[in-house]
Amino acid sequence: MNKKRNWRAIFTWTLFGFAVAYALPSAVDMPSWWPFQKTIRGGLDLAGGLELRYTVDWKQAIESTTEKTAESLQLRIVEELVKKDGKSLSDLPRELLADYKKKVTVRVDDLDRATLTLADEATWAVYAEMDDPLGALDERFEGSESASDRTISLLLPDDVAQDIRAQVVTETRDNLEKRVGGMGLVDPDVRVTGDSDIAVQVPGVDESQMDVVRSVLGRTAQLTMRFVDRAEPFLISPEVTAKLEEYKKANPSAAGMEAVAHAWGAVVRSKSKSDLAKFVRTLSVPADHMIGFNYEEVDNDGDGLSDDQYWQAVYLKSHVELTGQHISRARMSYSQEGKPAVYLDMNGEGAQLFADATGANVKEYLAIMLDEDVQSAPIINQKIAGGRAEISMGSGGRRAFDEAQALAGVLTQGAFQAPVYKVHDHAVGPSLGKDSVSAGAMALLVGFALVIAFCILYYRVSGLIAAVVLSFNMLLIFVLLVSFNTALTLPGVAGIILTLGMSVDGNVLIFERIREELRAGKAPRIAVDQGFDKALSSIIDGNLTTALTGFVLMNFTSGPIHNFAVTLLIGLATSVFTAVFVSRLIFNYWLASRKPTTLSI
Repeated sequence: MNKKRNWRAIFTWTLFGFAVAYALPSAVDMPSWWPFQKTIRGGLDLAGGLELRYTVDWKQAIESTTEKTAESLQLRIVEELVKKDGKSLSDLPRELLADYKKKVTVRVDDLDRATLTLADEATWAVYAEMDDPLGALDERFEGSESASDRTISLLLPDDVAQDIRAQVVTETRDNLEKRVGGMGLVDPDVRVTGDSDIAVQVPGVDESQMDVVRSVLGRTAQLTMRFVDRAEPFLISPEVTAKLEEYKKANPSAAGMEAVAHAWGAVVRSKSKSDLAKFVRTLSVPADHMIGFNYEEVDNDGDGLSDDQYWQAVYLKSHVELTGQHISRARMSYSQEGKPAVYLDMNGEGAQLFADATGANVKEYLAIMLDEDVQSAPIINQKIAGGRAEISMGSGGRRAFDEAQALAGVLTQGAFQAPVYKVHDHAVGPSLGKDSVSAGAMALLVGFALVIAFCILYYRVSGLIAAVVLSFNMLLIFVLLVSFNTALTLPGVAGIILTLGMSVDGNVLIFERIREELRAGKAPRIAVDQGFDKALSSIIDGNLTTALTGFVLMNFTSGPIHNFAVTLLIGLATSVFTAVFVSRLIFNYWLASRKPTTLSI
């Protein structure tokens, strides 16, 4: 039993030390070597900022998916027709290619339906000899054929259409969050509301930054392909190196930034994309080049798990070789060696551009970019003609599979990007005002002090234990808010105050149970043990019902109510932990060290 209690004490003291270390940067300026640098940030009502709302036209994404799949099937049939005539699709003139396409016409009947009509029996015979061409393109579609009128019907099932809707909305949310994060501003609050709306809150930005935020968020996400410039050591030039050291001295949070050698040439690494983006903006990049950002995970021990993660700046040629408009289809599959790979189908123009670009840049890295982020940069081993490309994802394993799926999603998203429309744009000032914020903080401190005073006066030494537990509880709430990047808002403060009251309620339940056991003539040790055991079910029941309400509010609301729910749930978790675990640990220590014959309660 003593060994068990010792482990409880070690865990609690370790947690307390970690919490204090994590919270210090929010209270005082800490040196750059301090391991924790996150600070609490205010929400729109406390710090002001920009609030926007977008809606995603997911129906357009489903229609684009249907149309592109039908066009890809058309190209497959055309390719078989060209082969039958003894010709090569990659060498076919555009005029002749257009004549072949007239033999297979495409009509989109609805969002999730398309029909291909073949011109004659000879074309139908070529199609009939193909081995499941639709399944090889996109197994999500259901196909049906009619030989009498030579038609092929494609249907996207409802459940798949809904999956596309959810995926497009989620990817759009992620892109909006990345764009604001890449500007070096505070972490934005970006979440999906309803079926297709996305709410964006950027606290702490001033008027001069708001127009920049609007411009960045208003851009259409663009998929581009550019070559990495490995020959020019720009990022390790003396000028850039000197600016890097200067930037690190002026920004303690960027102390870990460094320029290192990479297969893509020299890159600058940083744990934070915000710091990296701020530094890049200080550089004078040549007009025919640009800087891209890549997120990389490192597996040092080869176990398939990520051991280190960082962002890196990559030096690229600014000339765009291809865009998402040149890609007809991207899918994840397996190579002949059984390794994960991404396969691309390009339209006629894209096939020619890709052949020219790869032929002139053999053994160079082609960066596949979504906006300014490099999603992947495979090496070009040879000229790729014919409008099809295979991107190998390395040696295999779970990581390669995940990377292949992610890259296929990015390429598909770039080709099938759903329109995003702004429906709300509102600049928010600190609605409470400086005096009101100070008054609210003072009210919280005074209320906390009064609660502690009441506990000590009414429960005496036990009340003092409750005061320690409440203080520890407040510290844990603060630390979790910082670690989760949760902005502190006025409704969030209300949630903290509510959980403070529930934490007091938990201690009251325990103390009253202990009093009942003492009145029944039980010894202090037995009274404490039975008091905690009997109060536990009541504490869990009360907090569980409140937590269910908070969970519903957090998942189905936004704005102030969401912030209230988040702080409420965090506070409930820490309240139960401190009231049941920490409080009992202190009581056990008191009973073991003092061995009192009566309890001051």
